[in-house]
Amino acid sequence: MRVESRAGAIKYVVATYSEFSLVALLTLFFTNLASQQILADSSIAFIVISYSTFLAFGFHNGAIRDGAICISGDEKENILRLELYFSAVIAVILVLSAMVFRSNFYLMSGLFIGGINHLKTSCQTVFRLKGMDNLLNALNVAWASVFFVAFSLLTWLRSDIALEIRFFGAWAGAASLVVCSLYLFCLSTLNTTQPSPVLMRKLFFKILNSSKYMFLMASGLVVVLTSDRLVLSALDASEKTRADFQYIDVLTNIYFLGMTSVLYYFTPGLLNRLSGKEGEHHSDFKSMTKKYIICLFGVAIAFMLAITIFLLIIHRFGWDLFGILFSMLTVKTLLICLGMVCNFYLAQRLERILAIAYLGLMALGLSMSFVYAYLFIRSGLLIFLPLLNAILVGILAVYLLKGIGGRHEKNTYNN
Repeated sequence: MRVESRAGAIKYVVATYSEFSLVALLTLFFTNLASQQILADSSIAFIVISYSTFLAFGFHNGAIRDGAICISGDEKENILRLELYFSAVIAVILVLSAMVFRSNFYLMSGLFIGGINHLKTSCQTVFRLKGMDNLLNALNVAWASVFFVAFSLLTWLRSDIALEIRFFGAWAGAASLVVCSLYLFCLSTLNTTQPSPVLMRKLFFKILNSSKYMFLMASGLVVVLTSDRLVLSALDASEKTRADFQYIDVLTNIYFLGMTSVLYYFTPGLLNRLSGKEGEHHSDFKSMTKKYIICLFGVAIAFMLAITIFLLIIHRFGWDLFGILFSMLTVKTLLICLGMVCNFYLAQRLERILAIAYLGLMALGLSMSFVYAYLFIRSGLLIFLPLLNAILVGILAVYLLKGIGGRHEKNTYNN
């Protein structure tokens, strides 16, 4: 790895974990003070924020992939222009929907924050593909810092306001202020020369068409990540059970979002590097992936120990929570491993294979989760619900990793 790449990665990781540290502190404060009813009900907002990404139809991922491997500078500029415009349309739809559902606070909050997150993603795409790493880091840290300050001030000055209103209100306000400002800056960085509408329309549908499989992948990923809470809500699990799952999900997301952000930083470079002939890269990629997976599991074990100590310190440790922590951490670790393996297939434009795999994972995992939860809804074994998806994700990751070597041997034989 070049010194510049290593330095950029270190800065990005530091900025990313600074962001997640601030957000994690606030989220932990919220989850530890909120009643079981509030914690269970607030899961609606978190699920809506996650599922709002479906509206992009995979366009964000398609823009990153096509922008990373395209040769023409003008084409990359047009891709970024489309990314910003398309994100704005999605954001407007979600914000207007939030106004329609303003009678339901958690649904409204989830829709509004989901809309702002689309703008945030578009800014991150622009900064990443333009090599503006400092601005990318500033975006991540700035919105979290404003969120932290806003929530702290509200808690200090207006403690009479309900906790959930302070938390989601500060989140929505901070994200809006910082992201919208940088979104306008991103628009100003584009070339002033407007391409023809016909060209932009063709490029838009080209990216959207190539993104359809990535959209199916993203859909499968979101369903796998949220299937436990979906199933528990659908089967009307106890308030305590839903609250415990939501609480541990918040804690494990500190790890999951942090590690996926590291992977995200290297994704454009990996896609560009692996986009040549498959035989040129498969050996190095498999070796690199195995080293990454070993390090990842080391981080996961350290994180689990840290969270266990944290739960003991705040007197919330219980074997039920530990079982959920182990289960969720396992499935999220394996999902990160799967994402690493998928980069090779994306670079080789094999999204169709991944889409089929993710859809199968989603359908089978959700079905198994419903059956398992139905059978053990009142049993202590319910804490291992996420392990069903973990097993499926692990099998899929190993199958795809072995498939890289298999495809290379087949191509070598044919040549």
